[in-house]
Amino acid sequence: MTELVEKVVEKLKKLRDPVSGAPALFLDAVLEVKDLGDGVVHILYVCRDPHSPNLLTYAEAAKTLAGRCEGVRRVIVEVRNHVLADVVNMKLNV
Repeated sequence: MTELVEKVVEKLKKLRDPVSGAPALFLDAVLEVKDLGDGVVHILYVCRDPHSPNLLTYAEAAKTLAGRCEGVRRVIVEVRNHVLADVVNMKLNV
């Protein structure tokens, strides 16, 4: 795991579920963060629930938080295993 990936993962852990206080992204999905080089980070967001109403909120938050990390120039979020995955991927990565 590169230093940039570690920074991004630490930022993502700060997003908390308002009810339980647990790390929200890791409860709702399986995340995989990759450093593609030149400050580009790819976040693979695999939903545990294909009908989760929190998908767009959490995916947007992940992109915003990762983009605030030092050294990150661009964030690509790829959502899988959700009925709206294609729509969300187009919205977040255009």
